[in-house]
Amino acid sequence: MFDRENDLPAWDRDHFFHPSTPAGQHARGETPARRIVGGEGVHIVDSTGKRSLDAFGGLYCVNVGYGRTEIAEAMADQARDLAYYHAYAGHGTEASITLARMIIERAPKTMSRVYFGLSGSDANETNIKLVWYYNNILGRPEKKKIISRWRGYHGSGIMTGSLTGLHLFHTNFDLPRAPILHTDAPYYFHRDDLSLTEDQFSARCAQRLEEMILAEGPDTIAAFWAEPVLGTGGIVPPPAGYWPAIQAVLTKYDILLVADEVVTGFGRLGSMF
Repeated sequence: MFDRENDLPAWDRDHFFHPSTPAGQHARGETPARRIVGGEGVHIVDSTGKRSLDAFGGLYCVNVGYGRTEIAEAMADQARDLAYYHAYAGHGTEASITLARMIIERAPKTMSRVYFGLSGSDANETNIKLVWYYNNILGRPEKKKIISRWRGYHGSGIMTGSLTGLHLFHTNFDLPRAPILHTDAPYYFHRDDLSLTEDQFSARCAQRLEEMILAEGPDTIAAFWAEPVLGTGGIVPPPAGYWPAIQAVLTKYDILLVADEVVTGFGRLGSMF
């Protein structure tokens, strides 16, 4: 007979592989194991009845809150009509086509197409392929290096983990892999020269980026990958003047800017993007 209070914790430690969790310690019962059983609004409830404010938004995924019955009903209605169909070879559904149009209506004006993925890591892997494909069809096969920033987070795969600029995601995984490079994080409060103003610090970040581009060869640099606001690297907004200074360098050397809005997009900071 199933014993929820005893079987679930045992099954968790025996069979469930948790990310960012010491596997051996968890299996031996040396780390906490918290089971979430419900949620409403901005709060979650665990199996002990403890109610907590989920300031993390379920790993940034639940930006509309928990317990939204109207969303659950819409999901159920769609599943009864058609739970899934792929988008290959020109296939679509009313839901996917309509959603793509709704996103473009809310996106920056230069955007025109939507490709649906499964996660932030998946989205960035797709973008890497698109950037490389773009340069291949333009006859620039050598323009493939990608520069991201220390403290940036762009995923946990092989290439996206390499884009990520956090040593925790590199150590023991043989990352980062070529052709990924890293430049300065725009973290003004951690600047090594306290005399710099925000604008001066931003100018120095842009200068160091340009120095890297020139050292590597502008014809080899395909794209610059960055979050508008650093997420996992500290929830750090950029200093004054940062983005105009960076964009000027990228434009000068014909380098694409990929804005990773997995954390900052879709209303999470108060605006759609």
